Amino acid sequence: MEPSQARREGWMAEGDAGGRVSELKIDRSRTEGTRRRRKLLIALIVVLLLLGAGLAWFLTRPPLVRVAQVREARPGEAATALSAAGYVVATRESIVSPQIAGRLNEVLVEEGEQVEQGQVLATLADSDQQIAVQRAEAAALAAVAQLSAAQVQEADASRTLVRTRTLAQNRAATPEELDSARAAFNAARAQRQAASAQLAEARRAVENAKLQHSYTVIRAPFTGTISRKLADEGAVLAPAVITSEANVGGILEMVDLGSLAVDAEVSEDQISRVEVGQQALVFLEAFPGKVFLATTGLVRPAIDRATATGVVRVEFDQQTEGVLPDMAATVSFLEHKVTERSLAEEARLRVPISSVVERDGRMVVFVLEDGRVFEEPVRVERRVDSELSLVSGPKPGTRIALDPGEELQDGQRVRAVAEGT
Repeated sequence: MEPSQARREGWMAEGDAGGRVSELKIDRSRTEGTRRRRKLLIALIVVLLLLGAGLAWFLTRPPLVRVAQVREARPGEAATALSAAGYVVATRESIVSPQIAGRLNEVLVEEGEQVEQGQVLATLADSDQQIAVQRAEAAALAAVAQLSAAQVQEADASRTLVRTRTLAQNRAATPEELDSARAAFNAARAQRQAASAQLAEARRAVENAKLQHSYTVIRAPFTGTISRKLADEGAVLAPAVITSEANVGGILEMVDLGSLAVDAEVSEDQISRVEVGQQALVFLEAFPGKVFLATTGLVRPAIDRATATGVVRVEFDQQTEGVLPDMAATVSFLEHKVTERSLAEEARLRVPISSVVERDGRMVVFVLEDGRVFEEPVRVERRVDSELSLVSGPKPGTRIALDPGEELQDGQRVRAVAEGT
């Protein structure tokens, strides 16, 4: 065989083998297409499952309800013209301090103790004052003796003058002797007058020394209650100097709890609506649910530039047992007079009108508790503006559903949103 022919046959054989090999190769383009279709199918199934779950959740989720709170109407609310915050103050209070400097010897009362006017509260060391009294009394005794001697001398001089004048009239004494007797009498009288003045001065010194000694006994200036002890035994004190930052020299602080009032801060644009004699109601945070009748006693003619408020003082019309100075208060100034009876009738539960519905012949509200609503019967007294006044019902602060539809059932789970959202 010729070489050229052999090469051709080899090439042909090689070509047949290559063709068979190519037939055995994997078609990668077809495999990749299958994978893509599978992934798309899986993604579609996942999306359908999520949509189904979301639809199921949407269809089965609890209904959305707006909620409000049961509130208790504040007494006098309907008659209130304006309200202001303030604090209880004692119109009669005092820092008890000595009138003289000295060392505090003893404090005879305790904080919270009731005291009467003039009762001894404390004493100062009084040894110096006692010595001063003794010296003044000794000086007064000496002045008495001097006055007695001067009075004797004046009496002798007076008798001598009378005798000399009689002798002179009978020409038994010379004019010079009469002048001498008259001069002696005048001198004796002057000495008696001086001694009398010295005695009066000595007696005043005794009175002053005793007064200074009395200042070592500190007494209650009025009937009241000891609210605070400011100094202990042994402290050296002086008459009190009271400033906005400190109290120096005070022994005790006392108040008359029968003179309590409330100082309310009223904004400058509202203070013209308040006048002396206007009835007011006082609410104290320390006495929730209690109301005190009061009367406006003073509108101070000044405005605080920093706060743009004026102070209005209201005075309690009734006993204030348990009330203490500095208690936080809210004052309602009324447009017309009210009585304790009308206040008691007005203090009712209040709910929005839309929260009360009729179910099975009775009026109910739906109370929200732990994500569910429960029917609770109520007794409606009357309508007050956009609210209903209840004789009985849920306690104040209870959350209730607004606009409960017919589909809302007792015990149903709900989603709550606050009123106004």
